[in-house]
Amino acid sequence: METAELATTAIPEQPARHLRVPLDLPGFTLNALSVRAFNHCYYHRISTQGRERMLSLARFLYPLDAILDWNRIYGRRGFYQFQCVLDDAASPVGIRRLLETISQSRAASFLAVLKTLGGEGQGYLSFPTRGYTLALDFPRRPDTKTLLAQLESITLDHGGRIYLAKDACLSPLAFERMYPKLDKMREVLDEIDPEQRMMSDLARRLHIRN
Repeated sequence: METAELATTAIPEQPARHLRVPLDLPGFTLNALSVRAFNHCYYHRISTQGRERMLSLARFLYPLDAILDWNRIYGRRGFYQFQCVLDDAASPVGIRRLLETISQSRAASFLAVLKTLGGEGQGYLSFPTRGYTLALDFPRRPDTKTLLAQLESITLDHGGRIYLAKDACLSPLAFERMYPKLDKMREVLDEIDPEQRMMSDLARRLHIRN
């Protein structure tokens, strides 16, 4: 677990050191064994006594930015991203269910991030709520959508939401239940664009416009 104990502007930005993934890796590169090996090495890179060091905000918050074209690790088929948030009360049981479902599916997530979030924003489609957010990347395979549907259902069962900016598979019905201020958003859209001339693929898939 990595935590930030303080934030200060006194730490100068370190010079960027970039690695690059030069080609699309084979589809079988990410599997249960390779991910387990990576996790073992990553976990043991720090001694059991832990360590303290000063990092810039950019290096702490965006570690993947040090690897250019990191998405090529997933091969030409790419990957799906899943990110949900559950409130403080629902998180212990809900996140356990999510992780157990992923484990049972034997899907390998090369990247998993667990963070705390603050309160809800003022936007009608604001994602955060005070609780925990779990973000995962899955290789794009024939059975991945089935797993994502299961994770969507668990998120709904525990009163959570899925992050729209990373979503590719959320169903319209689940979307309406997760975002109770959707009708207010629709009112705004009807006022500024009554003829629906501007419409994203996400809006079409989730039926954001009536």
